[in-house]
Amino acid sequence: MTALTTLPFPATDATMEDRWTTPVWLGTLHPAADHALLAAQMRQTPHGFREIEAADVLDTDTARTVLATLAQTIHPHPAVPLAVRVGVEIWAAGHRIPLASGHAVWTAWCYLATTGEAAHECSGALCLHDPRAGCDSATVPGLPWGRALTLQAQAGLTVVAPGWLTHSVLPVTDGHTVAVLTARATRT
Repeated sequence: MTALTTLPFPATDATMEDRWTTPVWLGTLHPAADHALLAAQMRQTPHGFREIEAADVLDTDTARTVLATLAQTIHPHPAVPLAVRVGVEIWAAGHRIPLASGHAVWTAWCYLATTGEAAHECSGALCLHDPRAGCDSATVPGLPWGRALTLQAQAGLTVVAPGWLTHSVLPVTDGHTVAVLTARATRT
């Protein structure tokens, strides 16, 4: 079992933090979005997962530019051309993402909206996992290995991290729905 560190919300000012010697950007963004359309899409998704067309909800070019600028704080890559894919996902009751990682240069999540009451404070929470060797084998997690960073699902929460960093999403509880802007940058 992994010990959890739960942050109710990121610091008032956005920060670039070194977590386990891995740079992670934590902050708050409120992208201009069509909240009426987003709310309608969220009502239509009572269970599971659904991806909706990002361009229908927000300005994807601005989202790419802003997130790519934030990514420069954790992984400067001035000479490397990147393709940034953005999407909007609706996470509803029962949705979860087990441990995952990828080959992206960086990845980002921005919680656009939440609706309903979560039965548990960690419903739909994003977890970033300690990438250091041996953390899964630690007898006593968190001393100093194995401590995950768990971020509660709240509108505005934004995280930018290296694409290889292992992450997960805790199960979304009944009556709770979350809309998330996701982005992944890959080398072209």
